[in-house]
Amino acid sequence: MNAQERLRQAIDRRQIHLRADVPANRQAAILALLRIRDRQPPASEIVPPLDMVTGRHLPNLGGNMALRLCFESTGVGATATAASSIEGLDGWGERFLRESGQLAEAELVLAHGETGYLRLVEDGHGRFDAWIATKRAPTSWREREDIGWWASWLAKRHQLELRHAWAEHSSMEAGDPTRNGVYDRLANVHLKMMAYQFGYPPEAVIGGGTAQTYRDVLARLIGWALQERDRGGLATPRPERTLVVELASALATDPEVVGRAVAAFTLDQRNAAYHAAVPGVAAAPLVRVDQSQIVWSVHGLTSEPLLFLTRELKRRGGEAYHNTAHLREAVFRRDLYALFSHKRFATSTGRIELRRAGGDVRTDIDAVVFDRKTGTLGVFELKSQDPFARSTAELARQRDNVLYANRQVSGVLEWIKRHGADALLGRVDARTAKTFRVQKVVPFVLGRYLAHFSDGPEPDRRAAWGTWPQLLRLVDGEPFGATDANPLASLFSRLTNDVPLVRPLAELPEREIAIGAARLVVHPSYAAFRANAAPEHGLGCSASPADG
Repeated sequence: MNAQERLRQAIDRRQIHLRADVPANRQAAILALLRIRDRQPPASEIVPPLDMVTGRHLPNLGGNMALRLCFESTGVGATATAASSIEGLDGWGERFLRESGQLAEAELVLAHGETGYLRLVEDGHGRFDAWIATKRAPTSWREREDIGWWASWLAKRHQLELRHAWAEHSSMEAGDPTRNGVYDRLANVHLKMMAYQFGYPPEAVIGGGTAQTYRDVLARLIGWALQERDRGGLATPRPERTLVVELASALATDPEVVGRAVAAFTLDQRNAAYHAAVPGVAAAPLVRVDQSQIVWSVHGLTSEPLLFLTRELKRRGGEAYHNTAHLREAVFRRDLYALFSHKRFATSTGRIELRRAGGDVRTDIDAVVFDRKTGTLGVFELKSQDPFARSTAELARQRDNVLYANRQVSGVLEWIKRHGADALLGRVDARTAKTFRVQKVVPFVLGRYLAHFSDGPEPDRRAAWGTWPQLLRLVDGEPFGATDANPLASLFSRLTNDVPLVRPLAELPEREIAIGAARLVVHPSYAAFRANAAPEHGLGCSASPADG
């Protein structure tokens, strides 16, 4: 049995212990955990420190795992906490969340071992040592950093609007009947700040409801949750059926449709393991505490509820969900074209198919932008994958899908070489093609969340590769205008030369993670491991130096 398998065993043993530590009153335990999380400051107000395991520290790393362990507990273990009232469970909840976070962190170490980012050894006495074994930062770090920047950028863009709404709320008398409207506005600002989470057009039908219905239900829940919090209320169970009827009445929508939407925002015993698979992602907006009652979480409703929804819709119907993925391309294209809205640019209305001489499709182009001022033609491959893969295997599939763009880039450039760039411009805007000529072609590959990988084939360097949040960061989200010299060429150069925000963190001190009686120590390098390793490790035969 190797070190990875022994660490897996240690994690599993600790999970068994924590399940037995859940109080017999499981509902009280769940409410205690939610109330503790609801007291945490919003993630947008925290500057996370660097971390060797997650890239940047994730404050709610084990939240979903803690709820999963509660759902999996029987409440009859020999070590179960005696306290049963919610108020008496704060100390237990703080410790339980901390230990669940340590287990989640250990799970990430195992995942990093699969990708080769970390090497792992154990001394046979309950101590595990891991060290950074490559100069390439994990793919997941770059993804988290890009998405984290996007979330912070949106929060800052809407910060003034949010502040004005709260100021208006504070100036009103407690009984003012128009005060409810302020909560509606607050909820709508929160939805604007979540634009990065859900890339579907309003009319898209997924899981038996439209994207707009899910947003409307979420907005109403956010407004009600904020109002209850301001009144001093805490996370409290309520009958699911009553909540559905109230939502349906407020939204003038079919209760059956609203019920499906509410269920898609709810964590329960059936889906808890699925949502805990990726630590630190998408806290549950609603949690089922018994067969007929659910409770909302202000933290879950105002952090990443649409990411939770996306993952739950995928879990419920993988094939049906997959069949709707193409709808996200239109949204991605619309967002891209918003940066090129000035009249100097001509853009394609949709995807353009490029055919061989025999008439069959050679490849296609997802978006095209032509700059009349400079004669530059930008061709874009858009990849709208889901964020935060649940496993190493899923991440590898995403990598292969994105890097398939190598063939698409080659196909596009070969077609242009054969037929000429002006022929492509004629497909975009026939009137423009009669007056202007293409002087330069610049290819791009953009991933909605993910475009940079630490393994796999080398990307075709004839194209500029980047993520949508990376592109937004480089231009600060501002559209190009009349005075910009050569926006497409500049964007190509900036994407090509952009340096990752997070790199392996050799300067950090070692980190120790407790897994019950076992200890997992993560070192910033092989040299640091050797300097601190116990003699039992037998360095001469079991450890190896870092990769180049």
